Amino acid sequence: MNSSMELPVKFQDKAWAKLLFGKLPDKILFLTDPNGNFYWEQVEEKNLKYFARQCLGNPWANHFGLALLCLTDRRLTPSSIMNITSVLNARFRDLFNHFKLTKVEDLLPSHVEMYVTGQILQEHSDRQRQSILTLYNTFMFNLKKWIGTQFTDEVQQDLAQYQLPVLPFDNRDFSVRIKAITNAKNKRKEDTSAVTPLLPEIRAIGHLRWNQVSRLREAYRKAVQSVKDDNLTLPVDFYYDESEYANERWHFTLWDISSYEHEIEGKNQYREPNDKAYFLEYIKAEKLDDGSAGEGPWFLDLLRLRLLGQWDTQYTGEEHRAKVMEYLNHWGYDVNEDGKTTAPFLPRNPGLLIQGLYLTKKQRTTNKVFINIEPIYAACMFARFALDIITSSGARINELLQISYDKECCIITVDKSVSPPKKNYIFRLDPM
Repeated sequence: MNSSMELPVKFQDKAWAKLLFGKLPDKILFLTDPNGNFYWEQVEEKNLKYFARQCLGNPWANHFGLALLCLTDRRLTPSSIMNITSVLNARFRDLFNHFKLTKVEDLLPSHVEMYVTGQILQEHSDRQRQSILTLYNTFMFNLKKWIGTQFTDEVQQDLAQYQLPVLPFDNRDFSVRIKAITNAKNKRKEDTSAVTPLLPEIRAIGHLRWNQVSRLREAYRKAVQSVKDDNLTLPVDFYYDESEYANERWHFTLWDISSYEHEIEGKNQYREPNDKAYFLEYIKAEKLDDGSAGEGPWFLDLLRLRLLGQWDTQYTGEEHRAKVMEYLNHWGYDVNEDGKTTAPFLPRNPGLLIQGLYLTKKQRTTNKVFINIEPIYAACMFARFALDIITSSGARINELLQISYDKECCIITVDKSVSPPKKNYIFRLDPM
């Protein structure tokens, strides 16, 4: 491990080097491919930060670091890598704490066997016990192929000390695998039977909410186009009638960043016109029948409580935090009792839900409700797709995550008996 505390100048602009320098051996930290590119450059940011936060400092950090580079270079998806790494990290922590181990070399096959067969840590589920061997062998399979094909004999010898020990068994050698699969099937049947009567109602509510978001986006885009076509000066007030179910009139103001800063904050800074700079301010909702106050879009509470993304406790007073916890509890979200922040609306992918830094700041410092509709619309589009599959087939999250638009997963058939011909999509998924 590098004993110098100064990061070389050429690495000072590298996020991975800043996080890992002095904490990993140079042979892992500065490992490069045949073209001289550093493997750590490829590691997805969230996986890098998870490794730095949760794995460094543990006896298995060097071994997991090498495995992380391997899985990334072998093009496993970032979410798969996160799942494998986080689950194995938790299981290693359990085993090392239970047996009071201090080095990876101290981990024996008998330790793993005792865990898999349920002799220790009885509170763990069969699924947890099965997963350690499945994911461990994923580590080992990929590492063996990767190291054997990517590096010279000399480098292979250098990296040998950072490879996990080979286990002389796998899940097929234990009844826990069969037990876990059987229990999973039984639980799946119980869960599905309990929720099946509710699926039509869930589907209907989902489509209603999707339609509201779609109509709001359409009204927003029409307002933006009117501003461009008629050369209107922002802000512009507009409304439209949401007659399906809600039977309300919704009022909004269309802004862009320049107009808001000029009108509200008195700033005159010029900004280049940009479609991404437009946003909505929700004004009010009124019932069409009698003009009384309406409820407005179904997602307003998420914006008022600033729940989209990672709501940060340093900007949240106790009263606001209590409201957030009450809201999450009401809708069935688990709230951690240890004080850790719960973030059920924090997406892993950019462009979904997140309202942007500018609107997030303004939302925090005013009592206004601002809406960046495009990220909400995109997220709801995926949600509607998932909901249609779930409510029509009873699929679960692990099956949804297998869906991809390639010929191995998605089969398209054309029904020519109707006019116009209708495409049907058949997905090949493994039940889990």
